[in-house]
Amino acid sequence: MALVALVQPARAADPIQRVEVRLVVDGGDPHPQVVRRILESIGSAAERLLVGRDSEVVARQEPALTGVLREVTDRVIRGYRVVEMGLAAGVTTVLTARLQPLPPVLGEMPVAFTLRGVHSDAQPLVREALDPSLPALSRLAARLPADALEWAGPILERQAIEIVEGAADGFSGVARIEVAPPRIALILASRDARVIRDIGIRFRSTSIPNTLLDRHAPQVASMAELLRGLPVAFASAHRTRLEALLARRLEAYPPAQQYGIVARPMLQIGEVAYVTVLADSTMYRARFEARLNFGTQAPPADVRVQLGRAYGSVEPFLQATLVPSTLAVSWAAGVRFELGTQLTVGAAASLTGGGVESMVAYRLSPDLQLRGAFESSTDVIETTLSYRINEFLSWEGVATSRGIYWLRMVGTL
Repeated sequence: MALVALVQPARAADPIQRVEVRLVVDGGDPHPQVVRRILESIGSAAERLLVGRDSEVVARQEPALTGVLREVTDRVIRGYRVVEMGLAAGVTTVLTARLQPLPPVLGEMPVAFTLRGVHSDAQPLVREALDPSLPALSRLAARLPADALEWAGPILERQAIEIVEGAADGFSGVARIEVAPPRIALILASRDARVIRDIGIRFRSTSIPNTLLDRHAPQVASMAELLRGLPVAFASAHRTRLEALLARRLEAYPPAQQYGIVARPMLQIGEVAYVTVLADSTMYRARFEARLNFGTQAPPADVRVQLGRAYGSVEPFLQATLVPSTLAVSWAAGVRFELGTQLTVGAAASLTGGGVESMVAYRLSPDLQLRGAFESSTDVIETTLSYRINEFLSWEGVATSRGIYWLRMVGTL
């Protein structure tokens, strides 16, 4: 009887398909982006050395292979020394590494800002917007060896700019991490070409003739000069705070204090920024209007003059209306109440045989107003939508409860 020996052929272990790196840094991890770069560098070297090789062979050659990886890591990851390194071979090979930072090791750093192209009066507002980002900026290089700045510095400097761009809309710049003296230096400028290049001034008032306000346009433009050079995106995001800053300047303006004028600025942001000043006197009020009506059933043109005296939010007034076509003049006395900055209610009684007109007006925007009035003598409700074209001209659409409609052009002084 013949004996046949069956010999199983030798079977190779599974090849390594990927390498997973697990990292420990003595003293705590530096910035996550630095840790990511270390992992990528070690992982790339390990994959070139191990992927595709027999996992059992790699397991037997672990001391030699980890020695090679230690040398590569010490050479590539400057500023760190490999304290321990080991691997568990398999289809997914796990490589563990413990690194020790070489002194000197950086800590938190002061942050120095330089703002280019921004008016000195606006710089505090920009710095205030950046204040919440200061802790994150100062910690960027914490627990990083100074020698590692050679390769980690550009990574952290890009992170610094990303933090700035997230904190201050419209700004970008250049960052540099310096060791002597230790600080993070940031030179900031507009991220793109959309900056405020010019400033326009407009006045709106229900109580002061425009001819008196227009002479103050150069002074208001000087107050608003701080807007010039600001990125449009930043000014749009901080429009309310810029308006508050201009309001404080207008409040301190000597003529405003002398004549009891309350001025509220409203900004329209763009490469040409418009400052619309809503100005009203807290004492004496004067209004002059010439009204020209268009429509088959429209009333005749008239000229209206109104004089008043304000006591807080209450304004009694006297009104004279002249109809040039008949030379008829009518007189009325009334009172107006301001409920906030947008809503006004009031009533006026005719002194020449008419009735009482009750009214309510709501300012939708600096140039748009909706007004409703009820005339007791005719039992008619009149609704008016006004749009101011410029300081001197407005268009109004008028509709009454009797189904009569017309257009009105209003000229003011």
